[in-house]
Amino acid sequence: MPHPSACRALAQAGPHADMSDVLRTLLLAALLLPGLAAAQPILQDPPAPASPAERQRQLESFWSRQQQKEAEDRFWNGPKEARRNLTRDQFERWDYQRYRRQGWRSYPY
Repeated sequence: MPHPSACRALAQAGPHADMSDVLRTLLLAALLLPGLAAAQPILQDPPAPASPAERQRQLESFWSRQQQKEAEDRFWNGPKEARRNLTRDQFERWDYQRYRRQGWRSYPY
């Protein structure tokens, strides 16, 4: 059984007085802790500049990888792209069918 004066203090302060203090503390911690963490000095040195030979090697490896990816794209997409080489009359036929479905007049009027 709590002390009567403690019960009286809680009754005067309200039923959620102790919970609001906890929430206030959590709110302050949530607001202040990220700022304190960001204020810490960063001790990592910037990367050393690459020598011209190293930079050239990096560029050559990058471009060789790009060419490899383009070759893979051509391999996988080539057959579909070849099938899509349609003639002009095929496109005109499709456009004519689409215009009729939409209710538009065809282009020669």
